[in-house]
Amino acid sequence: MSESTEIKKQAEFSLIELLMIIMIVGIAFTLIIPLKQDRENKAKLAEGVRNVQVIAREDVKFYDNPDNGYYAFDLSMLDLDGKLEKTGDVFLFDYSLTDSTVVATTNDNFGVVGASFFYYLPQGPFQLAEDKVSKQTFDPNWLP
Repeated sequence: MSESTEIKKQAEFSLIELLMIIMIVGIAFTLIIPLKQDRENKAKLAEGVRNVQVIAREDVKFYDNPDNGYYAFDLSMLDLDGKLEKTGDVFLFDYSLTDSTVVATTNDNFGVVGASFFYYLPQGPFQLAEDKVSKQTFDPNWLP
């Protein structure tokens, strides 16, 4: 007489198995979310860098024209119509110009207000502002 022994397979998760799955998913998200945010911030910064380079080129053209005489002190003095890129319908940065520097400062559309970087005319380099907001928002390695 052989006894038939059946092994019953549990169709339910135990509490420990459920907690392990939640922990693994949580660890995965803690690694993925910061990488995604860095990638998005770097893409946003790319718009500002391109526009600052356009402004710098136009400023050099303005300076090289003998009729103008000196660097422009206002963006309206430059021929920027349709040359600046923006994300969707809005600019993520506000741009200002001095005789030696183009400054890009983040606005509400960026998500962080007041982070700045500079481009020194006529041929660079780029540099982050020395304030806390700029250092927390931008990685210096993102700048060209």
